[in-house]
Amino acid sequence: MPEGREDITERWQREAVRRAAAPFGLACAALPVIDLCEQHSVIEQIAAGLQAGALPAVPAAGWLWLGYFSAVAALAAGVLTRRPSRARWRLFAACAGLHVCYALATGLRVAVLVGLGLFAWSFVALQAADALERG
Repeated sequence: MPEGREDITERWQREAVRRAAAPFGLACAALPVIDLCEQHSVIEQIAAGLQAGALPAVPAAGWLWLGYFSAVAALAAGVLTRRPSRARWRLFAACAGLHVCYALATGLRVAVLVGLGLFAWSFVALQAADALERG
């Protein structure tokens, strides 16, 4: 294969993996972040703060937990882009398994459905990235 064609193929593969990493990171963060937002009434507190011209009355621990889960999800998405195919699937399975166990322990609700939908989107995107790598 000519040199230029290999470069284009590698670039397409990297882009496909990056496209899979975005919904994967969102899937990793969705369930705990939505639960924390619900637990601390973050959306309502921000709306009330904007209306009153004050800061939202969300405890600092709530903001820290939201930041922590968002950072872990961003890190997981970054790791996904830097690993070979087999390691990506192991990471995906581990994260999806943790979320399924958490969902089973806490019950079915909107946050679980959002998380599952994002994991499904990321699964399809990872399959597309693998198809590019193989073919």
